[in-house]
Amino acid sequence: MNEKVKIQEAKFFLSLMVKEQENREAFKYSLSAFLTAARSVMQYALKEAKRKSGGLGWYKNRMAKSLILRYFTRKRNFNIHFDPVEPQKSAWIESKEPVSLSGSLHIVLKDKNGKVIETRDILETQPQPEKAGESSFRSGLTYNFEDWSGGEDVLTLSAMYIQELEKVVEDGIGRGLITG
Repeated sequence: MNEKVKIQEAKFFLSLMVKEQENREAFKYSLSAFLTAARSVMQYALKEAKRKSGGLGWYKNRMAKSLILRYFTRKRNFNIHFDPVEPQKSAWIESKEPVSLSGSLHIVLKDKNGKVIETRDILETQPQPEKAGESSFRSGLTYNFEDWSGGEDVLTLSAMYIQELEKVVEDGIGRGLITG
């Protein structure tokens, strides 16, 4: 029926998620829209397939065999019915050359009554590495679902979900259970 249209819509919101990684709010809103559009694919497939002989069994079998379909169904339902999904945001840095790091620590010692006894600031700096030409330094952000046991981040997992949805739709069309 409209499964392919909803896949395209989900892809659109995935592209916004990729584009808006630096903007946490825009990323979350795009993720929410992605979850809804992508879930609609399977809802349309169910509505259409259950009208055909063996269609309901096909749908249930596809859901039962796919961890990613079940996982994203739960994510979407949680997002709609309980609380907005809040992926963990992590920053990463990669350098093929030495990197200098520094840090500071502010210590406040208090007695049992809360009176300040001593304060101390500690600044620790490592020496700067010698520059050996152009550095090969990269950084970025990733978002992760706390409850996903695999190592994939939200963007990778979402792309995998779309691939799974495309397989289901093609299978359903091939079996004459849905029109796509």
